Amino acid sequence: MSAKVHYETAPEDRISLKQKSAYAVSMLVNNLQAAALPAMVVILNLGLGMDVLWVGLIGAIPRIFDAISDPMLGYISDNTRTRWGRRRPFIFTGAILAGIIFALMWQLPSGYIDFLAKTPVKQHQTLSTSETATLFNDAGGAILNYDADQQSDADFVFYGPELLALNNASDIATNLDGFPQVEINVAIPQVQSFQVVFTEAEATEVSEASSDGESYYIDLSLDKSADGNGNLYKFQLNDLERSSSSGNQDGNNHLDMQAMKSISLHLVGLEGSGIVTIHSLKLRKSERFFVFYFRYFMMMSILFFLAYTVFATPFVAFGYEMTPDYHERTRLHAFANTVGQLAWLGVPWFYAIMASSLFRDTVHGARTLAIAVGIIVAVFGIIPAIFLKERQTLAPVEKADKGFWENMTEFFKGIAITFKNKPFVKLCASTFLVFNGFQLGMSFSIYIMIYYLFNGNDGDAGKLMGWFGMLTSIATLAVIPFTGWIATKIGKRKTFLITISLSIVGYSIKWIGYNPDYPYWLLFAAPFVAFGTGSLFTLMGSMISDVCDYDELKTHQRREGVFGAIYWWMVKVGMALAGLLTGVLLKVSGFDVALGAGQADKTLFFMRMFDVGIPIVTSAIALWIIATYTITEEKAHEIRSELEDRRGKVAAADAAQLQ
Repeated sequence: MSAKVHYETAPEDRISLKQKSAYAVSMLVNNLQAAALPAMVVILNLGLGMDVLWVGLIGAIPRIFDAISDPMLGYISDNTRTRWGRRRPFIFTGAILAGIIFALMWQLPSGYIDFLAKTPVKQHQTLSTSETATLFNDAGGAILNYDADQQSDADFVFYGPELLALNNASDIATNLDGFPQVEINVAIPQVQSFQVVFTEAEATEVSEASSDGESYYIDLSLDKSADGNGNLYKFQLNDLERSSSSGNQDGNNHLDMQAMKSISLHLVGLEGSGIVTIHSLKLRKSERFFVFYFRYFMMMSILFFLAYTVFATPFVAFGYEMTPDYHERTRLHAFANTVGQLAWLGVPWFYAIMASSLFRDTVHGARTLAIAVGIIVAVFGIIPAIFLKERQTLAPVEKADKGFWENMTEFFKGIAITFKNKPFVKLCASTFLVFNGFQLGMSFSIYIMIYYLFNGNDGDAGKLMGWFGMLTSIATLAVIPFTGWIATKIGKRKTFLITISLSIVGYSIKWIGYNPDYPYWLLFAAPFVAFGTGSLFTLMGSMISDVCDYDELKTHQRREGVFGAIYWWMVKVGMALAGLLTGVLLKVSGFDVALGAGQADKTLFFMRMFDVGIPIVTSAIALWIIATYTITEEKAHEIRSELEDRRGKVAAADAAQLQ
């Protein structure tokens, strides 16, 4: 038979627009879950105040459970038989659980109050002793300029909850009890005295009578930096001493935080001209608070990933089995991935939303945004369970009453058989190379932009990075449907060879685009680079469907769940490996952040080589692998015909036994 034979899609193999739309909406939900958690997890450090190492552990440990649960859930859903189908019950349950857990896991209290940031405790427009106004910069820091003609003393005074309640509304006031630690990041010249003063409110209708107007202070001279780290000072409220020169001297000798009037910084003995900048003034929760919420968020993250697996693994498998047609599978994944790409356009704005004036602080923003995300996941994630139809091509599971160990034995045996499937292994290897080569190369891009294109100016580099990312995402939206269209004309293997070759052209253009004289030449590479990731998952989803037919021919089983789970497990392993290798290769290049813009020429050359060379090499190897991929359109048609003939014979034999 001629290799140029082209099979038209039969009407009965077409997937209706309603079915495609239902699947595409859930692809959007699937991508939203995958992207939302990494986009929001920074709040644990920047908003809650959790140690960055703990945040890293929260990002890593749940992935271990994810890697184990993916193939197990794939195996379970492959072998499930209910009147609602083998995938739909899991998708329905997983979507609801994932949505609820995601919303609950972010219902966190603030771990600190920053008096300079956008919190319920707001800044007070302060004056120096010489009546010179204090300014607040864009980053929230308080700045005081002084010169030799002014007095040598200066004060920074910030509202406490009691004054805020009097000037605004009592429901805005924040009880400062439970925040026993204080951190101050302040850049000041040499002074005679540097004190932090806490002044209680006098008894009013707003505050309790126990707030009797006493003052407490601590002397933080420059040689008493609590952690020995430059301008950062840390102390406990218990370290404060009673002031004998200010405040009520007849109080109860106890610092009452329920209605604090103000927190002040007093500087005495400023000399000459200079600038005083307070970058942050924070009250932090106790260490027990952070230990508790580290454990809480770790547990909730594990539960979320388990629920997400219950939804995602059967959902991905569903897409592999919606049609037996070679070309319709490509059209389905092109349509679904186009819609799903919208999540990757929206999620990068999450931090801006959480940090906006809509919320008291970023933690409040995360709490609210998580509820919205959870509702979207729960409501729209059940759409495929309600509207999608499963193909009725499966026989009942043999020995459905098998014991646990017998099931586990078959599970691991099935995993081993899967890795013996040569076409599937080639798809996994090519995906691993293309996607993670892209990931690893892009890890160096921001370094090159900062230190090579803009000579250490990270602001200009960030703008270029933003434009490059946006243009790549927009181009990806165009690449996905184009990939689907061309694949139905010339086949999936040839399309892969063309699109990945175009991405190699894009990586080569990056080498030219890295020009310090014309840095925005780099944008010419973006549309070509988009062909790599834009075409990859569109083609792979369709090609794995063909592999599942090939597997059924060999094993007499339908195992879309296991194939989908192992495929995405390989992607996740590659992403983790790419992150690890980035640090290793930066060391190899000789990069040293302490050198700033003074990086060696050799270092900058190596980073450009890694950025451009790694994805070119990995993509070229992937092209070589797929060039030997044997499931062509003609081969897929032959496999389908043989399977349908076999199923017909089995069905006839079963009918004869019933008579």
